[in-house]
Amino acid sequence: MKVLTYTLGPVQANCYILIENNHALIIDPGDSFDIQKLIDQENITIDAIVLTHVHFDHFSGLESLCKNISCDIYCNEKEFDFFMNPYLNASSHFMYPVTYSCQPIAVKEGVIKIGTFEMEAIYCPGHTTGSTVYRYKNLLFTGDVLFKGSIGRCDLETGSFTEMKQSIQKIKEIKENLYILPGHGPLSTLDEEKKENPYF
Repeated sequence: MKVLTYTLGPVQANCYILIENNHALIIDPGDSFDIQKLIDQENITIDAIVLTHVHFDHFSGLESLCKNISCDIYCNEKEFDFFMNPYLNASSHFMYPVTYSCQPIAVKEGVIKIGTFEMEAIYCPGHTTGSTVYRYKNLLFTGDVLFKGSIGRCDLETGSFTEMKQSIQKIKEIKENLYILPGHGPLSTLDEEKKENPYF
């Protein structure tokens, strides 16, 4: 197993490439990058693109990527309408409006199969109404729910601090010490967040 990290876009969001057995998932492509170079260098097939939530800084690379590869896009169905709504996807608050027309596949909470990957989707609203954290083995892709030493903001459209507290509690109940791969900033571990993060 291998994970590559690209820090992309105007607000420096983390895009992760999860690779195993010559297959890969792209998680939160916030801007364009040379996908063909990646495919050639790593000798991989891209199984799917997975979004932790549908804010512009996590999906703005879709248009460029989908011109070069053909694969499904997965996200929580509560945010399907975010793609074409700059207010909901927060692009109208930060920069020029960003929209993208697509037909995503709905992610349901629980164990899911995406391409060759079997993951656990953990529904964690608070930053947005459909925020979803993905667990793969000892990795936890937390999007903008959990950062090193902090949590995501709750003041944008569909955000809720009450729901965020419930989501953090759900993550806190995980017993294993997983690696935290957040939507912004440096990596961490779950044990470290339980000790140091004031929201825990």
